[in-house]
Amino acid sequence: MTLRRRIFSFAFAISMLTMPVTLMAQGRHNVQEERDSTRLFRGIAVSYDLAGTVMRMVSDYGQYEAALRVNLRDRYFPIVEVGLGDANHKTDLVTNVACKVSAPYGRIGLDLNMAKNKHDDYRIYVGARYGFTSFVTEVGGIAKDPYWGNVTDFTYDMRRCNFHWFELAFTVDGKLWGPVRLGWSVRYRKDIHKTDLGADNLWYVPGYGKYGNKIGATFNVTFEI
Repeated sequence: MTLRRRIFSFAFAISMLTMPVTLMAQGRHNVQEERDSTRLFRGIAVSYDLAGTVMRMVSDYGQYEAALRVNLRDRYFPIVEVGLGDANHKTDLVTNVACKVSAPYGRIGLDLNMAKNKHDDYRIYVGARYGFTSFVTEVGGIAKDPYWGNVTDFTYDMRRCNFHWFELAFTVDGKLWGPVRLGWSVRYRKDIHKTDLGADNLWYVPGYGKYGNKIGATFNVTFEI
């Protein structure tokens, strides 16, 4: 037997001996990936919206909001958001409206992780929410004295309203350090039902925002377990 044939035979024998080990390792790797992708519960996360708090500090309305999100297979994320909406808008000559309200609200929905690698530290969500709040708002205006010309604030209505709305959400967040994540969300809002037919003149709705503004945003700091 020539030297070339001996080398070929030796290489062939080695490959045949190592093939079962390679196949077993590959099989274990595939099983591990399959288990990772099919495990249902992957954890929970709690978050707080910093944007709503800052808005309330620098303007006449805002919200204090926290959320609980459940991770299912790193792809599906049911979420519950609860908060307190607060506004104290003074009457001015431009809007001719005053509004004072403080009430809780809630949303429930689902986010879908659209990232190509669903296990990555960075996620891109698209999702939907159903929101509800029940509140009493004190609505007022201004009165101008026809003789003296003085302008005076006055309250003319205490209005109760049950308000339902729908949201579409686009969210991006990423891992900052350990269990801490940061992200932002842009929302499109649409009211779907309100019990008070006079609510078309509302200035602010807790959880929804300034009535008539369909676009909103949040900036969340999240602790993931």
